[in-house]
Amino acid sequence: MMADILHGAGYTLLALILLMWVGNLACRALFSVTGLKPPSAPEAGATPPAGWLIGALERLLLSAGIAAESWEVVAAVIALKSVARFRELNEKEFAEYFLVGSLFSVLWALLVTTLWLAYDSRYGVDLRGYLSAVSAP
Repeated sequence: MMADILHGAGYTLLALILLMWVGNLACRALFSVTGLKPPSAPEAGATPPAGWLIGALERLLLSAGIAAESWEVVAAVIALKSVARFRELNEKEFAEYFLVGSLFSVLWALLVTTLWLAYDSRYGVDLRGYLSAVSAP
């Protein structure tokens, strides 16, 4: 029983690291490869942008929505981001940067969550099935 708990915690922690930290690194690498840069890059010594935190939280919420099959959550995250940046989307350079980052976040969350769910149901302790059974009326 304790081994199952540790196993479940281990692969779930790995998925969270992939989702949040590795997702940020992969997104930066994608921007580097494509040459896309934020239109107003911060100056050296300035307060660091919150983009890395927003991206990590965005992928975490997307993953939770995907795992729970709550597509409203996925739609709400995308809508919230679009509303928050609505005025800036008129600028072509920013719109491209924003769309690439947002689409990457959705795809990364989908990939990591799908792999987590597949591993959980095949080799893991079926945490999703357990949570579904507990929350069922």
